[in-house]
Amino acid sequence: MRIAPSLLAIGLALSPAAFAHNTHIHFTQQAQPVPVTTTDLGDGLYMLQGRGGNIGVLAGDDGVFVIDSQYADMAPGILSAINEIAGEKPRYLVNTHWHGDHTGGNAIIGETGATIIAHNGVRDRVTVDVTRDFFGQESTTPAAPEAAWPVITFNDEMTLYLNGQTVRLIHAPDAHTDGDTFIYFEEANVLHTGDLMFNGMFPFVDITSGGSFTGFVAASQAMADTINDETRIIPGHGALGSKADIGLTLEMLDGVMSAVQAEIDTGKDIDAVLEAAPLTPWVDDWATGFMTEPRFTRLVYADLAKSAE
Repeated sequence: MRIAPSLLAIGLALSPAAFAHNTHIHFTQQAQPVPVTTTDLGDGLYMLQGRGGNIGVLAGDDGVFVIDSQYADMAPGILSAINEIAGEKPRYLVNTHWHGDHTGGNAIIGETGATIIAHNGVRDRVTVDVTRDFFGQESTTPAAPEAAWPVITFNDEMTLYLNGQTVRLIHAPDAHTDGDTFIYFEEANVLHTGDLMFNGMFPFVDITSGGSFTGFVAASQAMADTINDETRIIPGHGALGSKADIGLTLEMLDGVMSAVQAEIDTGKDIDAVLEAAPLTPWVDDWATGFMTEPRFTRLVYADLAKSAE
């Protein structure tokens, strides 16, 4: 039996934290931004954590190269942390994708003189108002201010040579979104995944922004094929990881997708799938973020059922 689910009928009922992924300006700002924590990875590389996606920084004589910008209210703390690291402002800012917890600080950091770089799909989204039916809730994300727009874009892959590092920017099609990039620092053997990795938790796949679970799995495999067992990974969310963590994610996704597909194949609608609780074997280890078991079940169901139409 083929099921053609309506997103309006499925109703994911995401939390404010989840909706934060779909804004890129001020809707989720807080009066008291959380502190920025800096982890020194050596070779001029650092991981910054605050509120939003994990940030990567490469510092050296060629200037400061930054990956992602979290929210606008985090930008002053991020710039302060970068100044403590390098004593200067960013020269380059790369966005791994368009969501607001990774691009919200673009305008502030861009106005300091940083050149913003991203995949073509990021610029396509942040330069216009985007209205979407996000699991039953219509949401309009206004265009970001012009200072937040990428001024250099690419399609498949781009390479920069900075501070003794070969920095490879690699596009992953139709994965977390349709504009994802992962960044590999070859000499340091460090990978920044953006939201192609939620380390130790169910990932959010934004199927309303061109993402898909099939693409997410393909991106995970592409990252694993790029690195080795010694690579340190800055995930989009979660703690510093390794290639083994990508392997665990792939195993979980294979099991979850097979379990939900088996329920779909019997003709069950989303309510019946939720009642069957096919994700039970993975809940204790993976339902640790904002993607709870019911939300993740709904998301996987929506994508797989849509693909079967």
